[in-house]
Amino acid sequence: MLEIQSCCKAFDGRSVLQDVCMSVPDGRIVGVFGASGIGKSTLAKLLCGVLRPDAGTILLDGQTLVSDAAPYDRRRGLQIQMVYQQPHASLDPSQKLGAGLRELIAYHHLAANRREADSQIRSILSEVQLPQELQNHLPYQISGGEAQRAALARSLLLQPRLLILDEATSMLDVSTQAAVLSLVRRLMLERGGSVLFISHDRALTDYYCDTVYEFDGAHRLREVQN
Repeated sequence: MLEIQSCCKAFDGRSVLQDVCMSVPDGRIVGVFGASGIGKSTLAKLLCGVLRPDAGTILLDGQTLVSDAAPYDRRRGLQIQMVYQQPHASLDPSQKLGAGLRELIAYHHLAANRREADSQIRSILSEVQLPQELQNHLPYQISGGEAQRAALARSLLLQPRLLILDEATSMLDVSTQAAVLSLVRRLMLERGGSVLFISHDRALTDYYCDTVYEFDGAHRLREVQN
């Protein structure tokens, strides 16, 4: 379980997160929605170690992930992965998709040899419903929906406990959006993981999530009925 306890963050004296508290239980999809600039992406960056809270603590399975007094635990933080609004941003434009996945596997020592790495790549592409021949494609040669699935494959290779979707489907057409969200639900919940779904779309958040939190005008989170 992920727990956020009284986290605050400000930039140049302007509060972006104010006494934020929430939890993401295992096996659940939790939504956060609010207007643009209200603090949603800042919250995601705290969870991924890009930013550090000015006050408060974030716990993963009861142990400190980061706080105002403790730096981000990078080892534990690998259990949290994020898929962004712009999927091509997480893909090297000069690198074929298969080579990028192979590099990720090597960097994190996920396979003992090339044969095992290739097996992992075939398996993860199958899981996210991408054809194997896309391994030989560059990012500009694939569609937005395929790029989002490729970004999802990169995240899932690390077997995260928590997957953050930060407006990750907002640029997709409705049918592709539905397919990607259904895929994420199935793959993460089958593994006993959880999803933090961040969006400005209240209706979609209500439909997709088990629990929903809303940012108010004071940059605080409150749980709402969905």
